[in-house]
Amino acid sequence: MTNSKAFSVFMLIFYAILLYFVFADKNMIAMYMMAIGMFIEALVNCICTFRSKTK
Repeated sequence: MTNSKAFSVFMLIFYAILLYFVFADKNMIAMYMMAIGMFIEALVNCICTFRSKTK
């Protein structure tokens, strides 16, 4: 994926909040956050993959 420390810290905090919602039994918002997190990671991975091929 990306080597960005800022992005890694952001995703760590994002998933920590997600974990809190799972343990707090807020399942619907946890599902939304999980879908958003997976989409963001896939988007960043896709952008990094195509960027490296064009160089």
